[in-house]
This record gives sequence, C-alpha cells and structure tokens, in this order.
Amino acid sequence: MNRVVEFFDPFPEPEVEDDYFVIESRVDIFFVTLETIEDVVRQLDARVRWLTFRDLSTRWQRILASEVYLLYESTAAQRAAARAFWRARKLEAKADRRPWEDDD
Repeated sequence: MNRVVEFFDPFPEPEVEDDYFVIESRVDIFFVTLETIEDVVRQLDARVRWLTFRDLSTRWQRILASEVYLLYESTAAQRAAARAFWRARKLEAKADRRPWEDDD
C-alpha cells in the first residue's frame, strides 16, 4: 500500500510552519525558516550580489541582495496579537463615529 501512495503522491505537501520569517523585497515576499533567514543574513553581511535560498514551499529563490528591504519574524502569537490590536482599533473607530456616518 505504501508504494501505491508514493506512486500517486510523489511530492507530499510540506508541513505548515506556525512560526516563520519573512523576507520582503521590491519584487516579492518570501516565507522562510529560521535556518534560512540566518543564512540570508550571513549572505547579506558578506555583501554578496545575489541571495540564494529556499522558501517554505521548498522552491529555490535567487534575488538581488539590493532588492531586499525588510527581514522579520512572524510567530503565531505575534500574528494573533496584531489581529487583536487591529480589531480593537476598528471597534474604537466605530465607537467614535456619529450615527449618520457610513458603517464599515
């Protein structure tokens, strides 16, 4: 049975990461692991012209180092806190509206 499963699904889906790092460039946004971001930082420190790395979907990426403008961590807890923050701001703004203003 295992051989049949391997035959029909030779490329299993990669496990979804709850915590990951993000590389933002002028052309795209890439989601990567801790090990990958550490390697990218080493490449940037070495002032290489091109960065080469694998993203979370295991695709090879090669981008100009000068195109990268932001690296950051994105954990499940951080994203939950950000969603709560923006929900609270939306409720606050809604409370400040006058009755005749449009409701979002």
